[in-house]
Amino acid sequence: AQDDGVPNKGTAILLARNTSYSGSVYDKLEAGMECNCIKRFVGANVDSKGVEVSSKSKGQVQKELAEFLTECTHGIVVVEGIESFGSDSLSPLHNAMSEQGGLTYNGTNVPGWNAKYILTLNVPMEEGLQNSEDLVKQVVKQSLVERLGAGSFALAFR
Repeated sequence: AQDDGVPNKGTAILLARNTSYSGSVYDKLEAGMECNCIKRFVGANVDSKGVEVSSKSKGQVQKELAEFLTECTHGIVVVEGIESFGSDSLSPLHNAMSEQGGLTYNGTNVPGWNAKYILTLNVPMEEGLQNSEDLVKQVVKQSLVERLGAGSFALAFR
């Protein structure tokens, strides 16, 4: 805990974007940064036909995240397309971002609250919808719950 009594919690930004956007947040950040402390997670990899070919398990995500946070305690974690992750695979990310957050890896406690987290959620939006901030918020929240379930990870973005 910090001296002021405020609990430690990772800073998270959720970027909801229209599914027609094909750019990568990670690529843009990496091009503009001079450090190596940026880690990218992509939920499901797809081939040229759009068929899922692999995805990371909870253990793989936890291992990669713990190794990164051990090396770069104040790093940036970019999670692109959280809707394509299985809810089990998101558990280590939620643990790292939450109050007093961290992971246990190889018997060592790895704090996650110093890192910054950027998560993207691809949401199909009709053209007229984008003109209303309140409607966009409603669609994004609904999409989070539909795609991630009503579990604690989706509800953390209320």
